[in-house]
Amino acid sequence: MTTAAALLARHVVRAAGEPLPERTRRGAKAVLLHNLIVGLGAHGMPLPGISGSWALPWTERPQTAPDLAFATALRMGARAQHDEHPRSVTHLGSAVTPACLAIAAGYQVGGVLGTALLPHARARGMRSTGVVGPIAAAAGAAVVLGLDEAATAHAIALAANRAAGFTQVWLEGTDEWRLQTAAAARDGLESAMWAASGARGATAAIEGRSGLLHALGIDAEGVTSIVDALPGALADEPVIAHMLLKAHPVCAINQAAVEVAIGLRAELPNADPSTIVRVRVRLSDADAAYPGIDIARPPSSWAQAMMDARQGVAIALADGRVDADALHPGSAESQRLRALVDVAGGLPAAAAHGAAIEIELADGRRLDGAAERVEVDARRSARMALDLLPAAGLPLALAERLPTLIAGLDESDGVARLIEALDGIAPWEALCHA
Repeated sequence: MTTAAALLARHVVRAAGEPLPERTRRGAKAVLLHNLIVGLGAHGMPLPGISGSWALPWTERPQTAPDLAFATALRMGARAQHDEHPRSVTHLGSAVTPACLAIAAGYQVGGVLGTALLPHARARGMRSTGVVGPIAAAAGAAVVLGLDEAATAHAIALAANRAAGFTQVWLEGTDEWRLQTAAAARDGLESAMWAASGARGATAAIEGRSGLLHALGIDAEGVTSIVDALPGALADEPVIAHMLLKAHPVCAINQAAVEVAIGLRAELPNADPSTIVRVRVRLSDADAAYPGIDIARPPSSWAQAMMDARQGVAIALADGRVDADALHPGSAESQRLRALVDVAGGLPAAAAHGAAIEIELADGRRLDGAAERVEVDARRSARMALDLLPAAGLPLALAERLPTLIAGLDESDGVARLIEALDGIAPWEALCHA
């Protein structure tokens, strides 16, 4: 049996040598634009390790390429609006994009492997982004560094040893989630750089009897099944064309629920949420059971509020939108509404995190709404930039130019024009020159 690392490496190297299909090219530009916008939208946002007397040097004053990847990824995930691959529940953008701009190969590896590992990672309390992110970032960085199949396989194997991150963070509302994506970007790029310098990873680091799949509790039959399915899955539909781009600063699972709640608020008499007496939110069984989505007590931190379906829906009903600054603790009206919200499973399992909401009013009337997904494309991301970047203290002119700059990224001077536009904005400027 060919090893998993070798199969993944073969796909990466072959894909790098072939013309990029137009659908993949469009998807790559859309996710790059979105992740860049939400990352720039976090400019100046207070983050752990960024400022203060104990500031970590690789986040405040990054010098090396891996440290720059860490610092940039930290900002891409800061608003919780980085992209997500719904089938693997993996935030690939903030792991892969800072490590390289040749992102399609990294997305394909991360999405395919993450989809196969998701149920096993969840059962062990692992976060898919932390497990798969370093591998995806290493695959993408290997393309940038021009590694051959053997060196790419070593990069992937080395990155597999960086698989880490638990979902206990969502139950306690702590800060590990920021570290998980940022570390994935840094660790993946660093693994590829190690491999480029001759470092070797275990041949069977993924499927070996003491490898990653074994650590996730997968038996021998399951391991064989996963590895045998990799070639077909890697050649299937481009993962990067199926990314969920977040319209709201909440968990991907809560995007549709918040969107539906915003729509239903407009149907309230005089848009007055005080008439609401009960709210029922239905998700798929898997989404409702995901750590942090359905917690009885009010959230104790911003991170917990971002995961809390009750909180997101309550704020959407109270304010008609969800702003990052309003998530925690929320207004008095949103806190009242949160106590009226019930969350349950029961929706058909789907890859796009659908939601259905039923609202009961004081006069006995009911309002109902549902959405299978939230549609966000490059145009909606571009409209978001007009609000997010000026609010972060960045020029409106930059927000207006970004869509055109990303659209022309593959032109002869496209990268140079993007770098020029980011001049003076740390750490983006330094990352572009790394």
